[in-house]
Amino acid sequence: MQLGSKLKGFRTEKGLSSQQVADALGVSESTYRRYEADKSYPDINAIDKMAQVFNKPVFDFFPERIQQNNHQQSGGVSIAQAYNSTVNQLSEKLVEMYEERISKLKEEVATLKERLGER
Repeated sequence: MQLGSKLKGFRTEKGLSSQQVADALGVSESTYRRYEADKSYPDINAIDKMAQVFNKPVFDFFPERIQQNNHQQSGGVSIAQAYNSTVNQLSEKLVEMYEERISKLKEEVATLKERLGER
């Protein structure tokens, strides 16, 4: 089953309109409709949000052949191939996101330490 069919099934199962799902994902309705029509594919962050919106595991959004064969794969290569992406790009993006978050947290800690030192 294609991703678009799965998305439409999950959406109707929840009784949501395409506009409601698009709003929850932070994308336009036309973008979401392209996902359902298999004319565009969401990135890994959007898939994670979809899993939360539909209350489904992330792997429910991938083709069955990936789920069946993933135990034979190394590093999820089949997932990346299915969505015309690379594992390296996804990993780099996640690393960037975590590094940015860590940097912000370090700044917050430094600010709190300064405030405690002033007392």
